[in-house]
Amino acid sequence: MMQLLGALGLFLLGMWLMTEGLKVAGGKALEHMLGKWISSRLRGFVAGIVVTGLVQSSSAVTVATIGFVNAGLMSFSQSVWVIFGSNVGTTLTAWLVTLIGFKLNMSAITYPLIGIGALLKVFSPKVRGQSLGMALAGFGLLFMGIDALQASFSAVQFDPQTLTQWINSPVLVGLGLGVILTVLTQSSSAAIAIILTASASGMGDWELAASAVIGANIGTTSTALLASLGASSGAKRLVMAHVLFNLLTGVVALCLLPLLTWGLSSWLGSAEHMPMFLALFHSGFNLLGVLLMLPVEPRMSAWLLKHFRRDARYTHLDANLASVPELALSAVQKEVALLRLAILELPQHPSADTKLDSLLGRVEETRDFINKAGRNTLTEPQGEGFEEAVADLHGFATALESYAEFIEQADALTHPAFAEDIHQWLTQVQSFAALQRQMEQGLDAPWQALNLAYQQLRHRLIRTSISQHLDAAALEQALRGLSACLRCQRRILDVGQDDRLVIQEQTQGA
Repeated sequence: MMQLLGALGLFLLGMWLMTEGLKVAGGKALEHMLGKWISSRLRGFVAGIVVTGLVQSSSAVTVATIGFVNAGLMSFSQSVWVIFGSNVGTTLTAWLVTLIGFKLNMSAITYPLIGIGALLKVFSPKVRGQSLGMALAGFGLLFMGIDALQASFSAVQFDPQTLTQWINSPVLVGLGLGVILTVLTQSSSAAIAIILTASASGMGDWELAASAVIGANIGTTSTALLASLGASSGAKRLVMAHVLFNLLTGVVALCLLPLLTWGLSSWLGSAEHMPMFLALFHSGFNLLGVLLMLPVEPRMSAWLLKHFRRDARYTHLDANLASVPELALSAVQKEVALLRLAILELPQHPSADTKLDSLLGRVEETRDFINKAGRNTLTEPQGEGFEEAVADLHGFATALESYAEFIEQADALTHPAFAEDIHQWLTQVQSFAALQRQMEQGLDAPWQALNLAYQQLRHRLIRTSISQHLDAAALEQALRGLSACLRCQRRILDVGQDDRLVIQEQTQGA
């Protein structure tokens, strides 16, 4: 049993290394293909298959798709077909195990892959090269784990028929085993690889194994359901589409089992043919499910769009995106741009309702998201991008603190003796904020004019306070509020200038 546990751990470690390495090494290609290439249901379906086959993770493809839907770069109908394609693409693992894992001499390919991968990981100067090395090493460990699983299952003395003593149905037992394996490993690919190696070792008949494959296909929705907790409405729609598709394909596959029993019972009596049959069966019922979805999908999409409405607050930060650095950075940059506009749209009237708590909450939410995304392996450009975003968020937080101080001085700023002069200057502040919203170049002159107007206003308020014998405390409060308002604009201007410099450098570099 300990040998079996170790073999399973080796397989899962290889799967994790391969998936994580490919997500970093192929992040740009994943973003480009899903974001630029898709223009129809067919293209979305093909992209889902190809990208899932390349990165060996349907979860990564689902996360990327959610990001593009949230950003408005992909319609929900297109995204649904990417998910359907991803479900078909994940069946590639079964073919890898069947055609390579059971047919080739494992030691002839695993050790070279692990060796080359380790050398790349240690000596490559680029993060993408290191990630590719990690993926190659993971690929080698994956097949080493398959070889170890075969040996371990062959040594296990276990009769699967004992499982049917309590439930006299191999179909129900197989479904339960498939679901449990997928939930425990959090990967349908890993569960199906275990089922294939167990069946190749003669553990259980084909009906039990086929039912376990169906159970693994249904059980993979547990990962998606967990990912949807607290996610955006777009994510929830895609997860529900994923669940409905897998349930449909599961029902279709269960209906096919009696036909297969009647037509292939003699050929399936040999354990030698079992892995090939299971791979064919897994791909076949997923493809059949896609064909059945052709007439069903429009109605299903309409129902999902009706029952999962857009969030009250639009945001690019879906928690699932944090696992793919390239997409996480894109989401952060868009959210930072939205935050900057939202702060510049704050009314320059001290008595207005400004919803500062909401904006501060968005700043903190973005910081938390960056912390989560930073736990992944990052390329140098990705790390620099997140650093710039953190600096921008610091500027936003400081600007909001200054604005809060400006609001606190509402009584003094609306004092009858000061009100007219202050109103004129705040109108000028509003005009300057409008220039910043447009990301205008050459804001130095308008800023100098605003700053000069502030100095003149300050002198007038002091003169008025002395000539009218006003309370010195009221004057101090008014000056403090105006200074805070000016600091708020300065902080946003600094952030905007940094962003424009980055854009100019990227343009010159291109």
